[in-house]
This record gives sequence, C-alpha cells and structure tokens, in this order.
Amino acid sequence: MLGLTFATLRGRVSSFIGSFLALMFAAVLVTACGMLMETGLRAQVRPERYGAVPLVLTGPQQTSVDRSGDDPVEVTESVSIEEPTSIPASLAGEIRKVAGVRDVVPELTFPVALVGGNGHLVRDLTYGHAWDSARLTPYTLRAGRPPASPGEIVLDAALAEKTRMRVGANARVLGRDGVRTYTVAGIAGPGLARQQAVFFTAGRAAELFARPGRVSAFGVFGPGDPGVLKDRIDTALGTSAGPASRVSLGRKGTPAKAGPVAYVGEERGLAEDPRSSTAKETLVALSGSLGGIALMVAAFVIAGTFGLALRQRRQEIALLRAVGASPAQIRSMTGKEALLIGAAASAAGVLPGIATGRWMFGELVSKGMLPDVFTPVVGPLPMLVAVVVGTATAWLAARGAVRRATRIRPTEALGEAVAEPRALGRGRVITGLVFLTLGGGMCLLAMFVAGETAAMSAGGIVIFLAVAAALLGPWLVRLAATLVGGTLGRVSRVGGYLAVANTRTGAQRLASVVSPLILMIAFAGTTVFTQSTIGHATARQAADGMRADYVMQSTGPGLPPEVARSARAVPGVTGVTEVIDTRVVGDFEELGDRSLRPYGALGLTVPVRGLDLDVRSGSLDRLRGDTVALSALAAGSFGASVGDKVRLRLGDGTPVTPTVVAVYGRGLGFGDVALPYDLVRAHTDTGMADRLLVVGDGSIRNDLARLGPGVTVLDRRDASAVRDAALELNNWVNLLALGLIIVFIAISVINTLVMATMGRGREFALLRLIGGTRRQVLGVIRWEALLVGGIALTAGAAITAPTLMAVSYGLTGSPIPHMQPVACAALVAVTLGLALAATMVPARAVLSGKPAERIRG
Repeated sequence: MLGLTFATLRGRVSSFIGSFLALMFAAVLVTACGMLMETGLRAQVRPERYGAVPLVLTGPQQTSVDRSGDDPVEVTESVSIEEPTSIPASLAGEIRKVAGVRDVVPELTFPVALVGGNGHLVRDLTYGHAWDSARLTPYTLRAGRPPASPGEIVLDAALAEKTRMRVGANARVLGRDGVRTYTVAGIAGPGLARQQAVFFTAGRAAELFARPGRVSAFGVFGPGDPGVLKDRIDTALGTSAGPASRVSLGRKGTPAKAGPVAYVGEERGLAEDPRSSTAKETLVALSGSLGGIALMVAAFVIAGTFGLALRQRRQEIALLRAVGASPAQIRSMTGKEALLIGAAASAAGVLPGIATGRWMFGELVSKGMLPDVFTPVVGPLPMLVAVVVGTATAWLAARGAVRRATRIRPTEALGEAVAEPRALGRGRVITGLVFLTLGGGMCLLAMFVAGETAAMSAGGIVIFLAVAAALLGPWLVRLAATLVGGTLGRVSRVGGYLAVANTRTGAQRLASVVSPLILMIAFAGTTVFTQSTIGHATARQAADGMRADYVMQSTGPGLPPEVARSARAVPGVTGVTEVIDTRVVGDFEELGDRSLRPYGALGLTVPVRGLDLDVRSGSLDRLRGDTVALSALAAGSFGASVGDKVRLRLGDGTPVTPTVVAVYGRGLGFGDVALPYDLVRAHTDTGMADRLLVVGDGSIRNDLARLGPGVTVLDRRDASAVRDAALELNNWVNLLALGLIIVFIAISVINTLVMATMGRGREFALLRLIGGTRRQVLGVIRWEALLVGGIALTAGAAITAPTLMAVSYGLTGSPIPHMQPVACAALVAVTLGLALAATMVPARAVLSGKPAERIRG
C-alpha cells in the first residue's frame, strides 16, 4: 500500500510539499524554543572571583512556599528574587565541623564605584570586598601591602591601570555611605574580565555591607572531590541538594525552608553574580511560555494541513476501498506515509531551528535582557523533541483525517468523495462546543484576576477559541455564505454567484483554509493590541503621576544619602523624594491555593513629593516602619484594604507582614507595591537611591548636577523619554518571541491557501470546458478569496475582541483596549492581501494548461 501511495505522488505534489513545509517550519519553531529553554537550564558562567575555591556557599536566589498536602516530601512553588541574599556568619562554625573541610573564608560583596581623576565615576562593574577573602580568586599583591586601617584600600590591578592610581595615592570611592577618600595601600592582581575589585579592611567592609551578623557567601576549602564535600555540607546543614532544587520539608501553606546553597565546578560562576541565576530563570520562563504556545500552534497547523491534504485524496482513498482495500490497510498506508513525511520534514527543520534559536539568544543579549557571559547551549534534546512532536502530530492528524473514510461503506465513501457531507460529526460538534465554552470561561476568568495573570491568559484564550472556530468552521462558512450570498450574487452575477455556490457546497474544504487565517488574525491582533493596551496605560499613568521637575540619577551603583541631603539644601528646591526600584514577591491565596507573584516595587521617603500615585484610600504619609501601600490591582489579588496585613518577601527574600496604609491607582506606571525607603534600603545590595525626584524652580538644574560625581539631572521630558525607551524594550522582547509564532502562522496560511488552490485543478478545468473563460474562472476564485478573507476577519475579530476586553479589564480596570487605527487597517490589509496573493498566484499557474489535460490528470 505504501508503494502505491508513492506511485501516485506525482498527482499530488502540492499537498505533499505543503505538508512537508508545515512540518518543517513547526520543527524550526519548536527547536528554537527548546534550545532557549535548555540554555536557561544548563548554561554556566565560568568562575572568576571564586576561581580558586572548590566550593562556594551562598544564600538561595529564590523564595518558595509549600503547596503540597501531607506528603513527607513536599514540592514547592519558587520565584526568583531581585537582590543578592545573605547568610548568617555563625554558619562558619558548623561548616568547619564537617569532615573534609580544611578552611572556611567569609565573603562580603557590595557594589562600589571609583571616582576617576576627571571627577567621573569609573563605569566598569566594581565590587567591594574584605581583603581576607582575596584568596578566593586568588588575588595577590603586586605592589604595596594589605589595608591596615579603615582609611586604606587595595585596588584591583586593572582598575588601578584605568585610573592611573599608584600605591600611596588618594582614591575616592563611592559606597552606601557616600564618597570617601582612601589611601591606596596596595595593588593586587589578576584583573578580572567581568568585574573589578576594591578591597577594604574587614571592619570597613562590614560597615559598607551593612548587614550585621551576615555574609554574602562562604568559600570552603578542602581536599578531595568537591561534590562529596558538597553532599556532606548539605547533610550537615539540612539544606537543599543544589541551586536548582525545588524540594524542601515543611507544612502546606508555609514558606519552604530556605538554607544556603552550595556551588561546585562551573556552578561557582553563578554564585559570583546572583543575577545570572535570575536571568536563567527568566530565560526558562520565557522559553517555556513561548514553547507551550508554539507547541499548541504547531499541532493546530499541522493537523489542519494534513487534514486538508487527505481530504484532497478522498477519491483515491474511496477508490481503494471500492477495489477491496480494508480499513486497516488504509489506516496503515496513511499512517506510514505521515510517519515518513513527519520524520523527514521535522529533521529538515532542526538546523534552521538551531540558527533561529541562536539569533533569538543573540538579540536578547544585545538588548541587555541576558548577560553576555552566557553562551547558547545546543543539545540533542530539543532536536529530538521537535522530530518526535512533528512526527507524532502528523501521524495523529493523518489517522484522524481518514477515520470517517475507513468507518463507512465503500459505496458511501465514493459518494462523499464526489460531494462532501453537509452534516458535521457529533464528536466534532461536541468537541468544538467544549473548546468554545472553555475559551469563553477563560475570558470571564481573566476579568477577575489581576495584573500579569490576565495578560498571560491571552494566549490560552486565543488557542481555545481558534480550535473551536476550526472545528465548527463549516458552520461559519455556511453562515457567511447565507448572509452575503444575495448581495454578492447581485454585485457579480457570474463570479459572485459561483463563489457563493462553491462556498456552500465546499464548506469543509474552505473551513480548512479559513482556520489558519483566523488563528493568524486572532493571535496577531491579540499580541499587538495587548502590548499597545499595556503600553498606553503604563505611559499614561506614568505621565500623569510624574510631578517632579527634575529626576536625579547616577552613572554608578546609586545615589548615597548625602546627595539627597545636599539636594534638599539647594535654594529653590521645595521637595525631594528618594526612590529605590526593586521587586518584591507577594504571598497570597488565589483560587484556593497559596501563590507567589513578583511585583515591581518602590522604596519611598515621606512625605512623597514629585509623585502622584493616585491614592484611592489611606495616605502615603503613613508609609513608615512596617507598612506598605498597594496598587488597586495588587490589593485585589491580596484581597486587602487599608488596615489589613499582607505577606511579602522583600528583594532579598526576607519575609515581612506589613500593614496596608494606602491603596493607589497608578500601579502600571510605577509598580504595584510601595514600601518605606529605609525598609527597602536595608535589603538591597547598594543601599543607595536609584533616583531622586526633585520639585523646584527652573534655576536649580546646574546646582543639582554638581552635588556629586556621576550625578545626572533629567527634566520631566527627558525622564519621560528614558521611561518610554525602557517600555519599548520590554515590548520588543515580547513581540520578538511571539512575532516568530505569528510569522510561522502566516507561512502556514500561505502554505494552506496554495495547497487548497493547487488541489482544485480539475474543478477549474471543468469550468473552462463547460464554457467559462479564464477571466471568469479567475473572477470566481477572486471572490472566493475575498469571501474567505472576510470570514477570517470576522471570526478573528470575534475571538480578539473578548480576549482584549478581558485582558484590558484585568490590567486597567477598563474593558476598552487601546487599538491603533493604523495597526487595525494594516492587519485587515495583510489578511486580504495574503488571501488574494496565495490564491490568485497558484490559480493562474493551474489555469495555464489545457483544460482537457487537467481533467485527465
């Protein structure tokens, strides 16, 4: 049977090529997403700062909550945290008791900046440490001696060379307590590529670290296998088995036990820069979300393409049944053919998929979304998944498409090969209605969940409703033919009339063509207009809430308190608010389960000047001590109002239970959580303000710019431009990821339309033989293409509109999304253009031969 299949291949080249291309492009998409995920899971950073120590112990870069029942081993939900964590210094004694540990070196790490001879900050990433931990690299003195007093430092050799500092020189260093002058007691090497170092005495380093009784990390020395030593330390401390662990012990609904994490081998590079771990988590989350949508879209497209290809072979399959082929033989033939095509096409998409994944990774790095210390990981698993998914989907689609032809009698199959049945199968109708109900239910649910959850639900809503439209597509096609049939017949008595007649009789065929168009419109519209809705609301809130005349920022790690004090003393300044940008994790009940959700947050000094958060209840003036202000969306998630307590994890994972003192409306523009400045400052690694909001007259700008090295002053317009640039970058990342799926769908639309048109050669030839001119036949095809495009636009809009309304309501409180007329017009033009071009071009090729030869072929 398989030999017979390939013998007839010449007569259905278009459907074979179409199926092959759909599978190949699906494999490209799945491979690229899988490669990004594998990179997020497996990428390592070559250790530099901890290059000489076999094992490093740091705090966890995740905060967790137990979500299991009474099982002895409890799986937790974990969320990455923003700030580097610390661990108790007292653990050193316990670690020293572990067998095989020879020495334990405490490490303090905190951002600093060196002031160059020109008065500007050296912009290279620079960290301060205690000289006692220099051996972790190891740093060795090249000149001078170790620091002996709080006023002495040792400079990294690379940093000394850039600033032309020598032993005995005076160096100005910016730390959390301001700019201080130190004497360079020594210069140490080697200079590291990714970070520079300034070494202080142990006492002065502890002051700048500002976390009494805690350290950044421990370097553990010991002979033998570091992995064995790691296991012993984990056992002794009762901590997790490694940095990727998600398992811990505890009671349901309680924070999971968070002990120190041991790093050995290449993992030590992640311990040097905890934000690398956060970047890996971000990459895993991005690729996982994108990959899940890609898998669903790929399965949808492949199933539709194979279904169309096999429907074009109904006469062949019916004839085989009529001459004695059994249903099992038909299923075996189509199944084996699908397996062969699926495996070959999926394998052909692997290499382009790797190239696409590398390109996406490079774009994320170039835009600063990922650190440049990572390299993409190319392993066999994403390739294998792409081939398996493509092959399995092709096989399932083929078996499903021939299911009816193998269940009915041969004579009925011959009849249906000539004229398709009008009635849809009961299973198809029930499944379509189920997907329609699920999509509608998700729309309603999205209106009652807030923030990111509402935005993330959009992809799922589109997939459910698009699948429903595909399954119930023949109903949509017949309904459209009924609604526009009379009008179209009057507009074009020949072409329009025949187009409507073909639509009514070939509803299932046209539904296969309309479905990918509907998916493209719904997915593209939802993606583009969700971003525009969020962006517009964010920009509007930020513009309305920014009341400062000037915004002070730093080219270094931040603005120390002395800059704010000096700014308040400048004549003409009437108000200064210190602001720290951070992220916190909310801990609340959602749908009956304990959930963690990250929120953008602000640390604010009070009274707040230059910032209007649109307070709905309470007062920001009470934002002192153990208190918090929440956006209306965050308050809804917590189910909290003024006077209630909420559970939060600060930037370094420290749990707090502050009292809500205000609820405000501009969460999209400024973040969903506002906390007292001193509380946030104590749990950040810089201990400095990210910016100062200054209210004053127009004569103060130059005076503000002279308040410290590295200080820049922006007026309200410049600050708005910087904010808009950051927003555009965030939108770009989302559009980059989802744009590839839109491109894949568009390619599939073209592929399906070309397949459907090329498969109608005999139909067009018959119209020519009964007297139709080539121009008239092209007119029929043109009207059909416009009708298909119109149906797709209507159904796509019917999916997009409720999805956008749900997302907009969940994010902004308004069901009206922000949709640019130009973008809407472009989407309509692209849809109709694709439908016409992908139909008319192959139609002209089909009509180029002699009709009699086409009928015989």
